[in-house]
Amino acid sequence: MVTFLLSQQNLPYAISLSLVLLLGLLESLSLVIGASLIGLLHEPHHTDDGLQAHKQASPLLRLANWLCIHRLPVLIWFSLALACFAITGLSFNLLSLSMLGQLQPQFISLPIALLVMCFCCHYLGKYIADRLSYRISTVVSIDDLNGCIAKVTFGRASQGFPRAAVVIDKNQQEHQVFVEPNYSGIEFDEGELVVLVTRRGRVWLAESATSLAKAC
Repeated sequence: MVTFLLSQQNLPYAISLSLVLLLGLLESLSLVIGASLIGLLHEPHHTDDGLQAHKQASPLLRLANWLCIHRLPVLIWFSLALACFAITGLSFNLLSLSMLGQLQPQFISLPIALLVMCFCCHYLGKYIADRLSYRISTVVSIDDLNGCIAKVTFGRASQGFPRAAVVIDKNQQEHQVFVEPNYSGIEFDEGELVVLVTRRGRVWLAESATSLAKAC
């Protein structure tokens, strides 16, 4: 299997697959330290002006729109494109090896992989974007989470070192947020309940729910 993946014919697909795994690893690590690669990249948005401009766009921009680049966060789109490209190329060469006893050269497999990748980005990207749009439409404003109770899900949060937490809004929708204590010298342990007080960018300043209950 290693020989198959590292062969010259499969090199572009092996590199693409490695990039997908690397992006997933970096996203997992970033969540641990209180950040998100997806969150750091701008979310796609739509306006009437943008839709009007789409109608008058150049062929290159129309192609980008057809590939759903404008509808998905950049990281998700690249992950989808690289994964589809890698899976198609490796599957094609695996089928060729089992049926013909040899791998196909890149000038044959690359166009097929790129073509399938484009259709996957269009159809799968459209499906993913529609699902994301549905979830966004039922979510309250992020500022409406002020005063809600969140649960620290991983690690220990201290001032300047936020950690991931889960909070449920009034529509019973679950949100992943990042919290840190409102005051220095305080730490939130994993599993502790905290009250969201003030939002600074992507991080919520919070206070321990237990402490507030005692104060009352």
